[in-house]
Amino acid sequence: MRKITLLLLVLLAGCGPRDYFRTQIDASPCISSGEQDCGAANLLADADHGYSLGFVEFDDDGRFYDGCQAEAVLQWLQSSDQPQYVVLYTHGWHHNASDVDFNVRRFKDSLKAIKQRHPGYRVVGLYLGWRGETLETPYLRMLTFWNRRGVSERLGRGQFKDFLFQIERVVKASPENRLLTIGHSLGALVVYNALRTEWLDRVRRQLPGFGDLLLLVNPAIEARRFVELRHALGELKLPAELNEPAYPSMMVIGSEADNMTGSAFTWSRALPALFEPGPNPFNASELPGTSAWELSTTAIGHYQPFQTHRLETAAADQQESAACPAVVDGNAYPAHYPQILAAAGNSQIAWLAEPYLRLRRVADEFAAGPLWFVQTDKNVLPNHGFLNRKPFWCFVEHSLERFARR
Repeated sequence: MRKITLLLLVLLAGCGPRDYFRTQIDASPCISSGEQDCGAANLLADADHGYSLGFVEFDDDGRFYDGCQAEAVLQWLQSSDQPQYVVLYTHGWHHNASDVDFNVRRFKDSLKAIKQRHPGYRVVGLYLGWRGETLETPYLRMLTFWNRRGVSERLGRGQFKDFLFQIERVVKASPENRLLTIGHSLGALVVYNALRTEWLDRVRRQLPGFGDLLLLVNPAIEARRFVELRHALGELKLPAELNEPAYPSMMVIGSEADNMTGSAFTWSRALPALFEPGPNPFNASELPGTSAWELSTTAIGHYQPFQTHRLETAAADQQESAACPAVVDGNAYPAHYPQILAAAGNSQIAWLAEPYLRLRRVADEFAAGPLWFVQTDKNVLPNHGFLNRKPFWCFVEHSLERFARR
């Protein structure tokens, strides 16, 4: 009995805050500087680096902790008299909207870099926070995955979902504005649940998806959830020939080096998969040699049969240069791109002297469609994170512009 009581005390001592963090709510941003503390502000502006950042927080049922946060953010977006570059971000497990959260700090760095690359835009980040972290006790906090996954299943409904469409209506009221929506890890599951049905309905009606580009990055989502969506897209009439890449409105991007959605995710799914229904047998029959077990225990970013593209870069670190490397079509061999060199009868890849990103199609069937499944090498994304990876952002910004200008 004593051991049980002690364990309960340890758990309670390690409990994270149940309330929201951004309690200083104002339609005018807090000016972030060394002299002013904006740690509790739900809207802040970094005057030195030229971006602004808004926070909206949700409880475990996808309801606003305080609707005034959302109202302040919407007013700020409507107040702009210049084109806006808006990045909507939903975090994953072990994170929240605290000012000391690692994701919050990395997101600020990303917005700073985006502003440097797009000086003509008013750059605005929107951080959608939820209780991704409920225990701060080392080791024990790892046991919260299943509980937090259950919450992420519910989050993408109600006010969370409605708020996404409110943001889209405001931002895309001007065609000059850009809207990039990102869900990471369990946050990708939140966003996918919220937008999947509407996105597919728009694609069927030959309309843009959601905003300009929807990204699910290293998503903690099993592959079986994409079987029906992929089948529905397969029924659409897509271009048969690809003279140049036709960029999509949704991308699933997973790193080959992401162990969290690799072996760890498979292990976490082993028991639940035993009690879940498999995919529609008719749709699954289009995937010969694939088992229902694989579909239920493999994260979508690691599921090879669905992969449409691979993204690679030769340089392990491209963080120093302000400019983005070029994105080249890895399936084309123009004269100025000496990709293949013959040496002693063997074909070897010759990387360009300047850094670049190589995008290669690995499956033509869906490569021209509105949804891509992109696997990256370890130089693009070396682990589960992505917020500080310049090659990743450069590819995303390139893809967004290609789609937005269509």
